[in-house]
Amino acid sequence: MRNKFAVFLLIFLFLGVAGFFAGYSTLFKDNINEQGTSARLNKERAVIFYIKTGSTYDDVIKSLKRQQILHNIQTFKLVANRVNYAENVRPGRYLLSAGMSNLNIVRKLRSGGQDPVKITFNNIQNKEQLAEKIAEQLEPTKSEILQVLRDKRFLDSLQLTEESFPTIFLANTYEFYWNTSASGFVQRMLEEYHKFWNSSRLKKAEKLGLTPTEVIILASIIQKESNHYDEYPTIAGVYLNRLRIGMPLQADPTVMYALKKLGQSQRVYHKYLKIDSPYNTYINKGLPPGPICLPELKSIEQTLDAEEHKYVYFCAKEDFSGYHAFAETWQQHTENARKYQQALNQRNIR
Repeated sequence: MRNKFAVFLLIFLFLGVAGFFAGYSTLFKDNINEQGTSARLNKERAVIFYIKTGSTYDDVIKSLKRQQILHNIQTFKLVANRVNYAENVRPGRYLLSAGMSNLNIVRKLRSGGQDPVKITFNNIQNKEQLAEKIAEQLEPTKSEILQVLRDKRFLDSLQLTEESFPTIFLANTYEFYWNTSASGFVQRMLEEYHKFWNSSRLKKAEKLGLTPTEVIILASIIQKESNHYDEYPTIAGVYLNRLRIGMPLQADPTVMYALKKLGQSQRVYHKYLKIDSPYNTYINKGLPPGPICLPELKSIEQTLDAEEHKYVYFCAKEDFSGYHAFAETWQQHTENARKYQQALNQRNIR
């Protein structure tokens, strides 16, 4: 009798231990498949897993299988069913780190604890490029983003035109959740815009006789004129002087932008200075209708700190440093231009 009881006890203990290890394995064992054909680990040793807006539990399971993210999909489903994940599927971008257990994975997905995307705006020339860049990193499509950017009622509410609307997108690095909607993205950028234009910067713009929109348009031109931040305030002063005396800005970058809008991309020759475009600042006085790029925050700051001087002209220096020679009179400017042309001839540059 004792022998039977001992055998029964051993079997019971064995089953208990086996059950414990099975349960432990289901809940706490690493279930991230680092060798999956689609689930390649990034430099943080994590798999990036996306759940689209409107996805169901079945969609999540199919996606996990297709990308071969898990070692064992069945143990994942056991844990998911236990915590009713099917009723709590949340869209987003999730980093599933190497070594994560089913319990950790399900908890993260169920809570919607997604990981943000860092987006940097640079070298953006127009709305189309902006929408394309955002669509590459967030869930909304390019067409959905452009639809918001072209919404006339929305533009009117901001007292902006389709051309000037890009001025609210300040070139910087921002964090967004991947499933942020197109309208949510624009709203966030508006908040950043109003945060940037504090009372101090608004006073500087007012002192220059410009609105925030006009400051950004001018900064976009200056950024394309030079790669040297330290001369931006001087160039800003030149353009402000031209605006004050009613002289056209005569900025080559605006003509280049006009050519690009017409599908051309080339150097600005004299024959192009009469091209019919609102962005041609040789034939139109004042600022163009919108920015020719999204200027960096530093460019905007340097424009706001425009120098007060009497320069009205500038051209590239003959030392090819990328800096400019400034002049108050046409005669001085002609001499500076002659020196630069002579340097080009000496180097056989045409």
